[in-house]
Amino acid sequence: MKVEVQVSSSCAHRDATLDAVRAAMAEAGIAGDPQIVSVGDYEQAKALRCFGSPTVRVDGVDVEYGDREPEEFTTGCRYYNSPEGWVPVPRKELVLRGIDTARRRAERAAKPS
Repeated sequence: MKVEVQVSSSCAHRDATLDAVRAAMAEAGIAGDPQIVSVGDYEQAKALRCFGSPTVRVDGVDVEYGDREPEEFTTGCRYYNSPEGWVPVPRKELVLRGIDTARRRAERAAKPS
């Protein structure tokens, strides 16, 4: 399973996001660290489908948007919707949901037709 954190060089929320992602990975039984991808400009953000810094993807799928990804790309700050309102760091539970969704997709793909 590939867990990726896309960040711009000026992102003030990189470390807090990495902490949340690592905690979710540990809780889900995933060893190792997430892959950190630096996003330098709009063209790179568009190519990576980066919705702002930080963006977290599990097996290529954004943990917040899932299959409903918008066509809005940026290297600017990203905010995540949470019960507390808009926050600059994804909650551990959001990342866990992304991991669970990726596992279910992989299981469906592995089932014989």
